[in-house]
Amino acid sequence: MEEKQLNKLKGKEVTYLVQNEKYNLTTNQIITRATYQNGKYHFDTTALNKQVKKINEKHATLDKPFKFRTHSGAEITTTANGSYGWKISEKKAGNSLTKAIIDGRQEVDGEHDIEGKGYNTAGLGYNVTSNNGIGDTYAEVSLADQRAYFYKDGKCVLETDIVSGTNNEGNKTPKGVWYIMYQQSPSVLRGQNDDGSSYASKVNYWSPFTLTGCGFHDASWRHNWSKTAYLSDGSHGCINMQPSVAGQAFHDLKQNEPVIIY
Repeated sequence: MEEKQLNKLKGKEVTYLVQNEKYNLTTNQIITRATYQNGKYHFDTTALNKQVKKINEKHATLDKPFKFRTHSGAEITTTANGSYGWKISEKKAGNSLTKAIIDGRQEVDGEHDIEGKGYNTAGLGYNVTSNNGIGDTYAEVSLADQRAYFYKDGKCVLETDIVSGTNNEGNKTPKGVWYIMYQQSPSVLRGQNDDGSSYASKVNYWSPFTLTGCGFHDASWRHNWSKTAYLSDGSHGCINMQPSVAGQAFHDLKQNEPVIIY
């Protein structure tokens, strides 16, 4: 019985669709070992990992630097340590492709097998191909200029001065391509000062983009808004915004949209 069921798997081929590219995978490229017990198949799909790695090297955006054209028209390469992007999950791909073989289906869409990291582990930007995978709606922050730019459909809808994290190891705003995790209005931001004391700051608008607590918010308590404030009098890592513009920025941002910091 077991041998008969296992023989059904032999010589099959499944087309794996990733974005607009097709990968024809054979049973041997997907399954390392299979058993059949109590009416169920059990698979070891280690063989597939090699194929998934190749596909991710070509298509995936997670944990990779992005090429990005800034507001000034200059093209930069971001750092790779952000959270925005997607990749094919080896485990999910193994499950979906073996199921296709069992069911006799000839094509599988890789979009259902993606994963991400951070607050949203489902993966972001799979269907975004414009602007090197970032798209045309995003927030851009220049740490050198202490300026933020908010884009909707390729148009800058808000440009404003900001103060970023104090320029030291513990507080500087992390570079990379992140995403808006969620939004709260109002909110209370809690954390620790450099001297170990705790703080609880009330804000009207809060849009975090890192799991370590960095985000966009109004800073009504801040008096120093100079271009050099961040060098010694910056935030704990957040992007401080003047109360007069923080509301518009909040409404220009949406959950899961990219935040490019350089």
